[in-house]
Order: sequence, then structure tokens, then C-alpha cells
Amino acid sequence: MQETPQNNPPAPRSTVSYAGRINFLRVVFALIFVAIAAKLVVIQGVRGFYYHKIAQGQYESRVILKANRGLIYDRNGSLIVSNSYGYSYAADPQLLGAADKSRIAQKFAAVFGLPAGYFMDKLNTKGRFVWLARDISPSQTSDLQDFKMYGLIRLQDQQRIYPYGPSAGQILGFTNVDGKGASGVELEFDSLLAGTNGYEIMQLDGLGRKMPSVDYPKVNPVPGCNVQLTLDMNIEQIVEQELAAGVQRADAAAGTAVFMDPNTGQILAMANYPSFDPAEYDKYSYADSRDRAITDVFEPGSTFKIVTTSAAIEEGVETPDDLIFAENGRYTVYGRVIQDFERAGWITFRRAVELSSNIAFSKVGRKIGSDKFYRYARDFGFGAPTGIGLPGEVPGELKKPYEWSKVSLPFMSFGYEVLVTTLQMAQAYCAIANGGTLMRPYIIDKITNPDGDMVFSNTPMKIRRVVTPDVAHTLTGLFVDVVEHGTGEEAGMSDLLIAGKTGTAQKLVDGKYSKKFYHASFAGFFPVPNPQIVGYIMVDSPMKGYTGGLVAAPIFKKIAERIYGIMQRRTTDLTNGDIRMVSNPGSSRKSSSKETSYVAASELRVDSGNVVRVPDVSFLDYASASAVLGNFGLQASPSDNGSFIVLSEKPAAGTPVAKGSTVRLKVADASHVTRMPDFRGASVRNATSFLLSAGIPFHVVGSGKIVGQSPKAGQPVGRNVTVIINCENKDFNVSGLY
Repeated sequence: MQETPQNNPPAPRSTVSYAGRINFLRVVFALIFVAIAAKLVVIQGVRGFYYHKIAQGQYESRVILKANRGLIYDRNGSLIVSNSYGYSYAADPQLLGAADKSRIAQKFAAVFGLPAGYFMDKLNTKGRFVWLARDISPSQTSDLQDFKMYGLIRLQDQQRIYPYGPSAGQILGFTNVDGKGASGVELEFDSLLAGTNGYEIMQLDGLGRKMPSVDYPKVNPVPGCNVQLTLDMNIEQIVEQELAAGVQRADAAAGTAVFMDPNTGQILAMANYPSFDPAEYDKYSYADSRDRAITDVFEPGSTFKIVTTSAAIEEGVETPDDLIFAENGRYTVYGRVIQDFERAGWITFRRAVELSSNIAFSKVGRKIGSDKFYRYARDFGFGAPTGIGLPGEVPGELKKPYEWSKVSLPFMSFGYEVLVTTLQMAQAYCAIANGGTLMRPYIIDKITNPDGDMVFSNTPMKIRRVVTPDVAHTLTGLFVDVVEHGTGEEAGMSDLLIAGKTGTAQKLVDGKYSKKFYHASFAGFFPVPNPQIVGYIMVDSPMKGYTGGLVAAPIFKKIAERIYGIMQRRTTDLTNGDIRMVSNPGSSRKSSSKETSYVAASELRVDSGNVVRVPDVSFLDYASASAVLGNFGLQASPSDNGSFIVLSEKPAAGTPVAKGSTVRLKVADASHVTRMPDFRGASVRNATSFLLSAGIPFHVVGSGKIVGQSPKAGQPVGRNVTVIINCENKDFNVSGLY
């Protein structure tokens, strides 16, 4: 019997195996879900703000709104530092192809006179932003005006402008390419002048273009504070001009000058030569920007005899009529030889001051004694900073008596072994001019916020009494003698009594006193009596003449002549007291030894025989115009208000006229001008000074003389109208000045 085969089916899979796999997948998916949930919690919760800011950065951009830097004025309200807007160029290298980079490099190389490779190196960096040129000149701006390319960025920068050019450059200082104060007033008061930047949130479209949106916040910038100085720019320019001329005339290396109000300590002018133009600071070394009147020290020589003379008279060591033996011009002290220019024998102390006898003063100093001499030198402010409030001031050097050698006192008595600044010397002579009180010098008058509220105000500060009024009066008489018939005769004037003292000191070169290089100086004050101006002139290393009497005194005289002309026109006080006092014998300009003679100003003869050309005084303030005309021997027609601006003059500028002629000036109050003046033919500086005074915004196109304007002369103008000034040379375009 055949057996039928049977098919055996495979064993069924275990149900446990299926269930395990399903559970495994459930766990995997559960873990994935937990991980996703956890990530979402981190993104939305823990780091939500972080990612929100990243997202905002893709469609929002914060634009900084730079604050307008504060303005700087002189004591008369004349604007001496203002703002304009220039341009800088940058690029985003990631948006530029090789051809674009080459084109940009070639263009910038041609404009800036640099190799194209210099710019290619910048453009080949990996960053998204690189500076190509910053704070460029108006002519360079004009050359790049129409050069545009995707990825090339033009940024508008705030720039400082100086209506008076380089005048007071070292005092004002400069701002760097980032708009921060780098020296002078700009550095010292940078935090107040800078103001506070604002910002605006801009929305970016798909092409990355910025668009303002009312849905985003905007914080307006807060302008900086305004600073008013004690400087008088009319006097500052006079001092700078005459100092420069005097230094050049003497073929000297440099010079400094400080002029002050002795009764308040206010700085009226502080000049340096060589000068410094803050508008072109990149053309100078950083050392050129220093204010040498407060940063550089020197041995003053005989002008330091103010200390010896004051101590001797105050302490009763000498009287003006006491006799001193001057050793016939040569004297040896502890092996050191002292020589005088004049070989004098027995002379009075008065005559010793007049002749500036070093021998006589070395003897007087030894009679005073170390401790008293040191105390008077300290009382006059030497060896300590004045506290003027400008960066870089040094204290000078006045050694203590225990540091002195045997020859220190006799040599310090005539101005050696002591180091001073020009400002310290001016401060000391102020103490004699005002009757014996040392005043703190200051140059910041006040600081106001943008609303005009007072932030800071300076007031005169008496430091100490140095000598009694009687002693100060006696010294004034002695210093008048110096100018009348002593070493300072070159500073003398026929219509103004000046008190002064000369100084000549050998310079220390390679550890030895040179017989070639000197410091020549002159200190003076006027008018006598009742001095209102004190000045100190120091000329470094004159080659044509080397004494203070021959080099510095003539500079002081020229400055005094011009300043006194301004003083006579600005005030009636000086006019009423415009007299010449002569108190000592021996001069061709004096009357008698015991009497004081007075010559009225009205009796002074005016030389009207020469012919001069009328200077251009258009758009200057009336006081400045009068002073300029006075320098040419001309008179200005009277005006009730010295703050008015000159619109025109008759005879016209350049017309030959006789000295003594009157020039008729048409004036107007700049703050109330409603019609456009005719600027054609005027200088840019004069026109911009007028517009700045009037508060009218403007643009300057070109350089040189003005040949056109908009609005035209006679048309309405105001603060809401921007004036366009067109000049002869139109190779650049300057943005609006405010």
C-alpha cells in the first residue's frame, strides 16, 4: 500500500517577535518626538530671544544718527569752530567681482595718487566692510561724485570747519577721523562737545535696501554743548600776524606769545609760530599741534627779575635809589663769571633794572636769601601749573633751596636754573599790572547745552597776594623806565605809555650754554596807569639779533599799537583816560624827573601825507573793520553798535586815498537780515562769517573769490533758505555748513 506524501507548513512566527519590534519603533519615535519637543522648547523658550534677534537682523537694521558736535565761540560771540559734512568711502568685498575691484582700485588710485595695488589689497580682504578713504577733500569728493557701483559705499561724515583758518589752531585742537577730540579744547571737553548719538530702526527689503518704518522706534540724537572761550579773535589774529612777522624777520626757529586781561586772568590771545591748521591736521606731526605756550619750558633770563625786584623792594632789601656796584661789567661768583652788556660802575637799583644788570641782580639776590627768594618765586606761580584747563600744561621747574648749589641763587636772580612757560611769565606780570594779586588764568568762559542753559561758567579767581599795591606801583614805574630809556626802548610808543622788561638767555645745547642760540623775550603791559592788557613774547633762537630788546620788544610794540587801536574804538573808558604818563628822567619822550606830564590824545599829530589803498572790510563786524582801517591810517564812519556787520564800504576796496580819510561803512545786524547781500567779489571767509553770524545755512561751490550766489542780492533769505555760494575755481563741492 502506497503511502500518500504530506506537506508540512513552516512554523508560524512568534507573536512576541512582532510585538518587540513594534515596541522598539514606538520607543524610537517617542524619543524623536521628545527630542523635537525639547529642541522646540529651547528655541522658543530658552533661546527664543536670541533667535528672535537673529531673525530681526535679517530684515531690520539699526542706523546710528550722529549727534552734531558742539560749536566753539570767542568772547564776542564770533563762531570759530563749526560743522560741515564731508564723505568717506568703504566697500563690501563680498559683493564685488574681480573686474569691479580692479575698476574701483584704478579709479581711487587716480583720485588719491596712490598705487592701485594699495586699494586692491583692501578689496581682497575676506570681511564684509573695509575703509577705502576717510574724510576726503572737497576736490576728491567731486572726482568721485558720479562714480557708483554696487558694493561701493559712500558715507557722510561730520567735519569741523574753521572760519578763521589756522588762527588759534593749537588752542582749539582737532578731531580725528572718527570725530573724537584729539588735542586742545576739542580733547579737553570732548565728552561735552560730542553730544549723544541717536538711532533709527530701518526695515530691509528683499534687495537689502533700507526703508524707514513708523512701526519701529527712533531715538533722536542730542547735540553737543557749545563752548565760549575768553579769546578775542581780533586780538588773536593780530598777535599771530605780528609774532609770525617778527620770528621771520629775526630768522628764528619759533615763537610764542600770550596776552591776558590782568584784572580777571582771562586769556585774550595765545599764539604760536609755526602755526597749526586743524582743518589739515594730517599734514602736520602730532608735536606741531601742541600749544607751546603751556607745554614748552625755557630759562627766561632777565624777565625773571620780576621776582628779584619784587622780593627786594617788598622785603626792604633795596629801594629804587640805593646804589649797587656793577663791577664795571664783569664779576666772578664761586668761580663762575657773570658779564653785563653795559660796563657800569656805581648805579642805582633803578638804573640796574633799566640796564638789566645781571651783576647787580646777582648781588641783590644773595642779599634776599634763598628761603625768601624761593617763596616769592612760588608766590608768583613758578614751579606749578597755572590750571588754565587745557591738556598738556607743564609746571615748569623751580628747585627747592636744599637742591641748590652755591651759584644757584645768584644765577636764578637773573633767570637761569629755572624753567618756565610763556603762560607762567604772563601770569606773573599780570600780578604787577593789577596791583599785586596773582590771578588764575582761564580760557573757557562758559559752556551751554543745546537749549542755551548754563552747564559751566568761569569767574575770575584770586590765588594770592604777591606784593602790596605800593610795591606793585613802584615796580610799574621801574618797568616804565625800562621802556622809556632802558633795554626796552624798542617797545616805546609816542602816544601810549608801556611798562615792560626785556629778557635774553643763552640756550642749553648739549649740556653747555650756547653763544649762538638764545631765548629772546619781552614782558609788557599797557596802558599805564590802569593796565588792561599784559603780554609776553618769547622768540626761540633768533639769528638776526638775539636780545629781547632787539627781537621781542619790537613785536610787542606792533601788537600794542594794533590792540590799542581796537581798545580806543570799543570802549569810552580808555578814550576818556587816553593820556600819556611820564614819571622818570632821561628819555627824549619825557618832560621832567619830578613831575608827571600828560599829553592829550587829541593833540597827537596824524601823518596824512601818505596815500594808501582802502582795505576790503566787507562782511566783517564793525569793530574788526574799524581796527583794520585803523592799521592803514584810515577812519571808519561812526556806528552805534560795534556788533553790526559791514555790508559795503565807500570808497570801495582798493581805492587810493590819503591817510586820515574816513571810509563810510554801511552796516546791518546780521541776526535780523531778511534780504540777501551781494557777496560777489568778496572772499569766501568774509561771506561765510556773515552767514554763520546770521544763522543761515549755506553751500560753497569752488574756491577763491565769489562770482555768483543764490538767492540773488536783494531777494528774501532766512534760516529756512540754503544759500549757494559759487566761486571762481569750481573744482570741488562742499556740503552745507551749519
